[in-house]
Amino acid sequence: MTIDELRWFLTLAETEHVTEAAARLRIAQPTLSRALLRLERQVGARLFDRDRHRLRLNDHGRIFRRHAQRALDELDAAQGRIATLLAPPRETLALAFVHSLGSWLVPRLLGAYAQDSPGARFTLHQDSAGAVLELLRDGTAEAAITSPRPSDPQLGWLPLRDERLGLAVPADHRLADRDTVRLDELTDERFIIMRPALGLRQITCQLFHRAGVTPDVVSECAEVSTINGLVAAGLGVAVVPAGDGGPPPAGVRLVPIADQDAYRTIGLAWYQGRPGSTAGRRFREFAARYARGAEPV
Repeated sequence: MTIDELRWFLTLAETEHVTEAAARLRIAQPTLSRALLRLERQVGARLFDRDRHRLRLNDHGRIFRRHAQRALDELDAAQGRIATLLAPPRETLALAFVHSLGSWLVPRLLGAYAQDSPGARFTLHQDSAGAVLELLRDGTAEAAITSPRPSDPQLGWLPLRDERLGLAVPADHRLADRDTVRLDELTDERFIIMRPALGLRQITCQLFHRAGVTPDVVSECAEVSTINGLVAAGLGVAVVPAGDGGPPPAGVRLVPIADQDAYRTIGLAWYQGRPGSTAGRRFREFAARYARGAEPV
């Protein structure tokens, strides 16, 4: 079996659909199907159950996926370390990220990358989710850490982690001492939310819609820090990211939201329509390894 076949298998295991996997990999469907049959012959077992037009990863496939991922992780790490020894990365990577990630995830990720690649350099751009994606499209940034996942099919996407959302309330609020709260309990509350162009606004609107709640919006802001300040002043409540799990600002209590979908997926995005730099490729490879080792917040 080849390294390419292992990568193809992992994509097929993720999609469980030959047509979708072939399109993502940009190879012909018959080529992918033949590679899967060769792989199954070498392993000595079927890795998928066939169900009409779809594939279903079976117990053999799940075992093989875990070990295939570990093998590729080790190969990627070896390749990256050898490349660093041969030609230490000196290119500067232009990285954009949304405001709410600048105080915890971005420093944490870049700090880990600096230990792995001491010569790495960055030009950082901090903005709203919509502006961050425009920086990718116009070439100002080569990679972006953002949420939610962009809908633009020209943008690649690597999920980094899921971050829980909580309800920020004033310290003396009736819900301040609750262990959890459901969104459908908040129909009488006054809400402070993000402006429409921001990614967190999109996510919270979807949460409210699924919970059947029409929020009474009293203020719109561009920064989570401003939202927390208004909450502390007693002007309303707000759905905000939990961040790194540290204590909330003075005067604010963060109550976990019990709704199962009360989280946002944070990921790394890049524009697939232009050649990337060596620095960009190395950073994506590291981010993929980092994501597999990160615990959800």
